Order: sequence, then C-alpha cells, then structure tokens
Amino acid sequence: SHAPGVSGRRRSRARRRGDFIGERSKGKSSDMPPRGMSAEDKRLTVLKLFHESAEPWLLKDMEKAAAKRGVVFQAVKDVVQSLVDDSLVHMDKVGTSNWFWSFPGAADAAVRARLEAVEREAAQVDAETNDISERVEKAQAECPETEDRVLARAALESAEALHESLTAEETEFASGDDVLFRIMTEGTPMAKEAANRWTDNVFALKSWVEKKTSSRDETRLFFKHHAEIDFDTFDYVE
Repeated sequence: SHAPGVSGRRRSRARRRGDFIGERSKGKSSDMPPRGMSAEDKRLTVLKLFHESAEPWLLKDMEKAAAKRGVVFQAVKDVVQSLVDDSLVHMDKVGTSNWFWSFPGAADAAVRARLEAVEREAAQVDAETNDISERVEKAQAECPETEDRVLARAALESAEALHESLTAEETEFASGDDVLFRIMTEGTPMAKEAANRWTDNVFALKSWVEKKTSSRDETRLFFKHHAEIDFDTFDYVE
C-alpha cells in the first residue's frame, strides 16, 4: 500500500494536468478562424491587414497572414486582385517581385473618386433624359395625333410588312437550286402546250353538252356548278 501523502500529491498533479489541458483546449477554440466568410468579408479582412501594417506586402506573405485571419489560403490571390481592380490596393513591380500596398487615406480617396464619377455620370444621364422628354413633348404639341396620321401609320406598317414578306420570298428564290430552275424553265413550253390541249378538250366537251341540252346558259351553269369552270374567264394560256 502507498503512503497517504504520496497518493494525495499524485491526485493533485493529475488535477493540475487536466486543468492545463482544458485551458489549452479553450485557447485553441477561441483562436480558430471563423468559418464560411463571405466574399465581402474576405475583402475587408485582407484590406484591414494592409491598413494595419501600412507597409508593402508580397503575395505569399499576405496569403499566410490572411489565412490566419480566416481567409482560405487559395482564395487570397483572387481577393487581392479584386481589390486591385477596384483601386483599393495598389501593385508595384520591383525587380521580379510584385509588391502590394494600401493605406487608409488612399483607399478612401479611391472610393470618393469612384463615387464622384458615378454621381457625375448619373447627373449627365438625368440631363439627357430631361432633354429628350422636353423634345418629345414639343414634337407631340407641334404634331398632334389625328385620324389621318393614324391611317397613314397603319398604311406604313402594312407596307413595311408586305415589303418584308416580298423580300423573304425573293431571298428564297435567289437561294433556290439553279438546276431545278432551269428544268422548270425548259419545261414551261411543254406545260403550256398540255394546258392548251386540255382547254381544247373542255371547249369540245362544252359544244357537245350544248347540243345535248340545246341551251347555252344551262351548259355554262352546268360547267360552273360541277367543274367550277367559268367560261367568262376560261381561256387558252398565252
């Protein structure tokens, strides 16, 4: 068996070890970087590092420092570049190295300059909009809407639609098969001859029917009703 004093000292040392390990665990958990940072949080974190140091940085050093603040190591390069694109961080090449720097005053000046530029552009757009509105109102006052103008606009729209349709049809003919067009052209006389031959046959049939009915009017009505042939317009192909 052990002496009571020895057992007490062992238990005391064990408690102190446990307390020390617990304190270390708490310290580690509090020092852990935040997770799930947004893109804007990453930009602010990196920009704050520039402003706190007030010194130029190499990218590799910024990547390490920003990673300790919670920015993913692989994302630091893109974050720095986005700040450079927005003129919040400046880059200078010294020898073979790129140095990045940003001071609070310079960043504020860049933001103010961008804001002023946007405000000037907005003012210019407003002025142009007002000018156009005034010109439209003046034109409407000088040329009020009348029935003739409405009819003229409708006629113009109809003519434009017809022109578009005819242009499309012309394009189809222009892009057609040249061989097919030649065959159709060469076959036109033959088709004309065949059509006139059948016209002869129709007139011969008409004469036969007239003899059977002894009525010219009844014959014309018969052909118009049963064959949809109107002898007022029916004729040979020229």
